[in-house]
Amino acid sequence: MKLGELLQACVTFPEAFSVVGTAMAEFLGGLSGTVHLTSASRNLVEEMAHWGDVRSSATQFAPEDCWALRRGQEHVAGPGMLTPRCAHITENGKKGYVCMPLAAQGETLGILHLCEPNAAEKPQWLAERQQILRGVVDTLALALANLRLRETLRQQSIRDPNTGLFNRRYLEETSSRELRRMERSGQPLVVIMLDVDHFKQFNDTFGHEAGDLVLKQVAATLIEHARDSDVVSRYGGEEFALVMPGSSVQEGAERAEALRQAIRKLHLTHRGRTLGTVTASFGVAAYPEHGVGWAELTNAADHALYDAKGNGRDRVAIALGNAPDERPPIQLVPSPKGS
Repeated sequence: MKLGELLQACVTFPEAFSVVGTAMAEFLGGLSGTVHLTSASRNLVEEMAHWGDVRSSATQFAPEDCWALRRGQEHVAGPGMLTPRCAHITENGKKGYVCMPLAAQGETLGILHLCEPNAAEKPQWLAERQQILRGVVDTLALALANLRLRETLRQQSIRDPNTGLFNRRYLEETSSRELRRMERSGQPLVVIMLDVDHFKQFNDTFGHEAGDLVLKQVAATLIEHARDSDVVSRYGGEEFALVMPGSSVQEGAERAEALRQAIRKLHLTHRGRTLGTVTASFGVAAYPEHGVGWAELTNAADHALYDAKGNGRDRVAIALGNAPDERPPIQLVPSPKGS
């Protein structure tokens, strides 16, 4: 089937739903319809593709609003039929419709919804398409299941399982591309490296579960302060990295200081025990001041981070030099009084 070949070539959900929206009008001429996908949290069903002139379903609804999802089988309603109408149907009952579950690999992914505006004059509108519909539903469900599995595996390969942040591999791949993009557009880029102070002490005193909690809370703080364009990563162990495309070194230093203060204000408890004050040290480097390649920038930021630790921890250091064989000098951003 042509639809199957097209869907197999798709690598993302948006691509697949674009194909569906175009192809369904060809396969199911005269019928309007939608494909709805169940969210990962299982509490919402959302429209992902639409075709035809008629919109007969809400774009978002709860799974229990659809009889097909409730019963796990095809549900048909229309003029002269005694079957109940789904709560997500928005038209007044003169049109006929069918909701078909999209199930594959033991999981129901959503529904295919079709509407026949002239169901009263075409009582066989569904029966005459039943064979092709079965093929479409099976093909679509399997393709979506494969895409979801592929996306799950991809997320596992680029995410740190403990904090949910991107891992070092993804950071290096993405940041190298961002660096080239900034070079072409003549924009700056900032790399911030940070390390949780005395992290081994947390583990030794409170246990590894408490240490994991510290890392998760630091990660959450980084995400809370990040822009959509920033890349936040767990670089390794208790070290994190933040890449800020389009930002100057001064903006990077200000962000690092805001993060330093936010981390210091964390109040963490584990199993009823207060974990004490969490602090972090920061190193900031920027393109093009401190290097033009990814390795140069991370090296400069790392050296600044080491110097921040050597000068008392819980502070921000900015790399100043960019000589490839020298350790860059640093400038310390003073900690505000009382912090």
